[in-house]
Amino acid sequence: MNVSALCTGLFIDINDTIYCSMYTRDQVVKRSLSSSVMSSNRIAAGTGIGGSDSNQLNSPRGIFVDVNLDLYVTDCVNDRVQLFQPGELNGITVAGYTSLNPTITLRCPSGIILDAEKYLFIVDQGNNRIVGSGLNGFRCLIGCYGQGPQSNRLNQPFSLSFDHSGNMFVTDTTNHRIQKFLLMNDSFALSFNQPKFCSTAIWNSNGITIANQSIVGNNPTAIFVSKNNTIYVANKEKDTILIWHEESVNPIKIIHSNFTGPRSLFVTLNGDIYIDDGQRNGRVQKWIAETNTFDTVMYVNSTCYGLFVDVNDTLYCSMIDHYQVVKRSLSKSVMNSNRIAAGTGIKGSASNQLGGPRGIFVDVNLDLYVTDCINDRVQLFQPGESNGITVAGNGSLNPTITLRCPGGIILDTEKNLFIVDLSNSRIVGSGLNGFRCLVGCYRTGSQSNQLHSPFSFSFDGSENIFVVDSFNHRIQKFKYLKRYCVNTFSVFQNIYSSSLTNNNQIYYRDCNKQNFYYESIQVKVTESGHYTFRGSGDIDPYGSIYKNKFNPLDPSENLLDKHYDGGSVIQFKLDINLDVDMIYVLVVTTYESKETGKFSIHIFGKNKVILERLSTPVNIQLIYSSKLTDDSPTYYRDCQVPQCHYETLQIHVNTNGLYVLWSERIGLTLDDILRNELQSNTVLNNQPFSIKLSAGLTIIMFVAGLINSILSFITFQNKDSQQVGCGMYLLASSITSLLATTMLIIKFWFVVLTYINASTSLSVLRGGCVSIEPILKLFLYLDGWLSACVAIERAVLIFKGINFDKKKSKSIARRTILILPFCARQRSVVRTNQSFKEHIQDQFSEHKQLIISPIVLLVLSIPRLIISLLPGCAKTSKNLWLYLGAYFISFTPSMLIFLIFVVPSELYMKAFKQSFNRIRRHTPP
Repeated sequence: MNVSALCTGLFIDINDTIYCSMYTRDQVVKRSLSSSVMSSNRIAAGTGIGGSDSNQLNSPRGIFVDVNLDLYVTDCVNDRVQLFQPGELNGITVAGYTSLNPTITLRCPSGIILDAEKYLFIVDQGNNRIVGSGLNGFRCLIGCYGQGPQSNRLNQPFSLSFDHSGNMFVTDTTNHRIQKFLLMNDSFALSFNQPKFCSTAIWNSNGITIANQSIVGNNPTAIFVSKNNTIYVANKEKDTILIWHEESVNPIKIIHSNFTGPRSLFVTLNGDIYIDDGQRNGRVQKWIAETNTFDTVMYVNSTCYGLFVDVNDTLYCSMIDHYQVVKRSLSKSVMNSNRIAAGTGIKGSASNQLGGPRGIFVDVNLDLYVTDCINDRVQLFQPGESNGITVAGNGSLNPTITLRCPGGIILDTEKNLFIVDLSNSRIVGSGLNGFRCLVGCYRTGSQSNQLHSPFSFSFDGSENIFVVDSFNHRIQKFKYLKRYCVNTFSVFQNIYSSSLTNNNQIYYRDCNKQNFYYESIQVKVTESGHYTFRGSGDIDPYGSIYKNKFNPLDPSENLLDKHYDGGSVIQFKLDINLDVDMIYVLVVTTYESKETGKFSIHIFGKNKVILERLSTPVNIQLIYSSKLTDDSPTYYRDCQVPQCHYETLQIHVNTNGLYVLWSERIGLTLDDILRNELQSNTVLNNQPFSIKLSAGLTIIMFVAGLINSILSFITFQNKDSQQVGCGMYLLASSITSLLATTMLIIKFWFVVLTYINASTSLSVLRGGCVSIEPILKLFLYLDGWLSACVAIERAVLIFKGINFDKKKSKSIARRTILILPFCARQRSVVRTNQSFKEHIQDQFSEHKQLIISPIVLLVLSIPRLIISLLPGCAKTSKNLWLYLGAYFISFTPSMLIFLIFVVPSELYMKAFKQSFNRIRRHTPP
């Protein structure tokens, strides 16, 4: 291969193709070794111009090509690892800066290797360490204690490799050496259970009491569960050690000796028990399982609140009263050879001090973790270091949890911390997202889900937690709920992007969640295993996954899982096990009704995932309109609705496929206009603006209508206003207008409250439907007809002139009001001493408002008339303000009687003033 720059990475794939990463050319090139042409280099990744776009690299270093020919490149200056799939020039960030997967911060990554499970191992050169991924995301593997020449540190490592035993070899560049790090295997077998949990680990919040006060005594403190699930508990009241198998109800062995009030114990692989005997006798004793005898193995001058034996057979004791942890090698015969492991012996909160050490734990790297009770923290002391690092609690650099006198402590295989938070009466644990409460999360108490000053704990082989609930004088077992554990870290496989529009299909997500646009996607996997679907986008996506098929008429059928998390950048996340021989359907919708916008789904898993869109945009092929009447046939629908009118249709299609049929009620009622806007189980303050505006307008219209009706009634109840039928029509109209606006506000709040309260009974809904709407229309039409009567009488008056009969007019008005709900307008006084032409001119001049007012009322009625003539397929949801505006405008004539008929008329204003003054005179001061 001829190249124009230094190759900082070389790789030959399974097809005998050689790859070279050119650091200074910002590119990876390749050529087939089977080709004899030496100038046949092809671009594998990068444009040759340094940058951070998905198709660019900036100083690439290490490369790795797997059996699927996926190319992984460490992109140094961009602090990331890019994956380039075959034939793709755009890379996907799988680790580091802008990674989609929860990951780790990288600084100039260099070398990279994938294991058989596709987990990444990366040389994080700028951070002087080796990091690796696993079930729970990334973690530090080597060089986790900063830069340096020590055996557990690195200085600018460049590349790495594994031997067949899993041991790691690292080029430690600036230290000028090659370092070998041994894989911890069974040769480093531990006597206790150190589990490996998934990130979603959950324990049953209700504990089971496996031993009460009658067995463990008053205020127990010490417990140890061995690899074979044998439980060891110290009864400091009776100075005994109790031993029983997990399945046993009662202890199978009780060990007696001359130790006093043991606070802690530790059991080794051979069954030997190390017991605290420091309070009175100043020592640590060992019970030898083989001989059933005791031996003193360490002298101390304080109670040991924690005991531990590390992988090098060194015994540790935390002395709470001397603010120190001491240790001695059990391989040495000299008993006074205790050495300081942590603490100065002087109480304090400095990094080299302790203030009441309790629990201790030493990992396979000989890192010592100490719970520092009085300082409310957990300290890490690395080998040879006297200054501790606060890893949890008060003063911790990492986001953590508030601790109050931490007690026992255990690390799992991923170095996550599990801590007894004694004064908070709970057990907490760390993970990818920081610390969280595991058990005892319901305050101090004696219930099964509560603890009271727990002292220590241990795990069994099934990851169950055994807690010494000291002040409740019992041992509690909290079961590990493994079924909630899923693989939350896997390799990126695919991305699916689309959008929800007004043309997408609609379904009811549940009884209370209606009219949701959705898109259904068929999912097939090429390998069985755990897969993760993560949705995000401009919309607020809600994800569901189904087995075999999705039935929009019954969204609960075949449902496997669903998820929504609006408070996260990733709005839904589905972790699920998928089988290779099964078809699945992923449904993407929105949290709120009828949202539209773009979305994307990122899929992670063991192998390739095939996605195919199922739902298609709705193209309206036919609109059918009809009407059910009293003459339509009826049938027995159910016991609640035995008499339903119906119509049958026969359907023929020209092409096989999925068709969507839906019906919409056509009308101009408030229900029709607002039903798509109202949100069920949501208070008015959180409803859309259109609902709040409608509420305000309704109240304003009611108040205006009330004032108008009162003033009109005062005017037209005067005898001078009732000389002809017009005044009687307007008197009736003042009453009907009040009733119309009253029914409007009743109708509005009935619609709003019944839609908000999804549990409203069917009988209430039906009652409102058959009563409120007809009454509202009755009063509205009465008002309209009465206005029409006024206009008719005015026309007759103008036509007859001096021959107009007032008595006959009043007689007709009485009969009309009784027979029909008509509306009328005003008339003026007729003069009998004028010609017909002069009469008309004077009448128009004096009562021109009688011409203007019908025109105003006509104009106000036109919007409702036009909308009622629109095609039946018009949707109120798309033209909300048009329909809503027309609806409210149609009620304005009922509020304008006084302004239109009384204010412009001298006759009616005179009658109003007379009536108003009469009322004032009869009203007491």
